[in-house]
Amino acid sequence: MKENYTKMNMADSEYLKLVKPYQKDALAALRDFISIDSVYDESTKSKSTPFGKGVDKALDYIAKVGTKLGFKADRCDNYVTELTYGEGEKTLDIYAHADVVPVNLKNWTKDPFSLTIEDDNLYGRGTCDDKGPGIACLFATKALLDKGMLGGYKLRFLFGGNEENGSLCLEHFFKTMKKPYPTLGFSPDADYPLIYAEKSIYSYAASYPLTLKGVSPFTAGDALNIVIGDANCGIANPRLDVEGALNFYLRSHPLIKASYHDEILTFKGKPSHGSLPWMGVNAALYLLDFLGDLYSNQTLKSIFKFYLDGKGIAFNGNFTNKYFDCSSYNVGKVVYDGKKLTIYVNVRFPSDIDIKTVIDNAAKTTKAEIKSLGGSQGFVSDPNSDFVKILLNAYRKETNDEISMPLAIGGGTYARDSKNSIAFGAAFSKRDYRMHGDDEYFPLSDFYDNMQIYAHAIHDLSIYLREGKVDFSK
Repeated sequence: MKENYTKMNMADSEYLKLVKPYQKDALAALRDFISIDSVYDESTKSKSTPFGKGVDKALDYIAKVGTKLGFKADRCDNYVTELTYGEGEKTLDIYAHADVVPVNLKNWTKDPFSLTIEDDNLYGRGTCDDKGPGIACLFATKALLDKGMLGGYKLRFLFGGNEENGSLCLEHFFKTMKKPYPTLGFSPDADYPLIYAEKSIYSYAASYPLTLKGVSPFTAGDALNIVIGDANCGIANPRLDVEGALNFYLRSHPLIKASYHDEILTFKGKPSHGSLPWMGVNAALYLLDFLGDLYSNQTLKSIFKFYLDGKGIAFNGNFTNKYFDCSSYNVGKVVYDGKKLTIYVNVRFPSDIDIKTVIDNAAKTTKAEIKSLGGSQGFVSDPNSDFVKILLNAYRKETNDEISMPLAIGGGTYARDSKNSIAFGAAFSKRDYRMHGDDEYFPLSDFYDNMQIYAHAIHDLSIYLREGKVDFSK
């Protein structure tokens, strides 16, 4: 498949030479990692497998890989796989995750759990989020270890099992197990050149009394941080011309596709990451809007109006500050039980705003019964700190990119679940990896380029932790 991206103009540096002998083994490890279906599985959840058997298998695999590479491995009550090297008063943490978001098999052209290499692109669930970057970073660290370029501090590589469903993994690691927070930490689970600020991320359930005669109970959506790509419901009401009404509706809504066969109404949109709901087409919202037309129900029409733009503008929920120019509201799940409709919303907003302000506003202006489902507060790090300068320098020296600037984002990373931590890579700008979407991919060149960048960054951080300074002229 021909993907639309341009390869990075990487430097022919000592770090490229350092990691090159490890590229083949890293790719082989990624192939095995991708083959594990590590979607959160409620049906196999237990005390010994808190996120299901698939996630547990992935965490166990990483423990075995880490042990083979020379790290000490601890399964941490099966919430996190902790790989450590060295000892010292100072600690460097690296956070990646082994769990992945669900897939809709019928929409994939490749097997999501079998690494496919086509035209030098890696296809599979987790290739870019976050198994590929995690493996690239791990093998870059191994290259440094083998050359004696680490040490003088404690390195902890943490692969979590629940990043996509609330980060209970790192919460357990730091708060239940009482593991100390790091001196410095970064996560290869976002964008380059680096991220110094993140929005707060919470979720809430908004409920409305609703009875639609002839409409069967239905559920749409798999995860709150994904725009709903498919939604359907059963309608058996002989008084309604559903097919005729649908054809009329589609003429004025070209972004959505829909059909009505055998009393099943199906809407198909476009999934995307929940931090950017305006990049997708929410099938469930359009389904509700159509049902609002069909049943002359203003509650359903208002839900569509309130949440369609993804920023909360229609109900005065678009909170901003000097770091963030908008908020986001993603309807990630919709449940109708025959008497009540509940929409589950993933909301992201500037870190200086309190969640109570956000929820109180939504309840008042949308006239819904709203219940908070929890979340995490965002953060802003000092963009002029030595830590930020070290990472930015490593990125720029290896990529020859002097233009890209540090970012403030709406997506959440592991940085918010620790302290003294930020997100660093692994996504290059102007790439659509279809993260959380169908046919997720990662260019092979990006996979290898990340190894080079991370080797440089981790080496410089090692020097900084030992000596308190880094020579940026190198």
